[in-house]
Amino acid sequence: MSPSKQPPAVSGRMCLQVRTVDGRSTVLNLPATDHRIVSGETSNYLVGFGTVHEFSKEGLYVRSGPAPALLNEALPAEDLW
Repeated sequence: MSPSKQPPAVSGRMCLQVRTVDGRSTVLNLPATDHRIVSGETSNYLVGFGTVHEFSKEGLYVRSGPAPALLNEALPAEDLW
């Protein structure tokens, strides 16, 4: 297919309403990209597009931050952010 006849790229966002550890409700506005779920010993992580979102084992949202090159739960949590 020639470049002029290719369909336009699809882009979008996914809004995910989550409950935080302190009881509030918040919305994560995620880009439409490939996300991975990483299950750790003390937390679960939703990782995608250079950002990691941490959830407690009970499914409550904890925080978000830039994703490290390697997600290693042996590191203290403050070192991940």
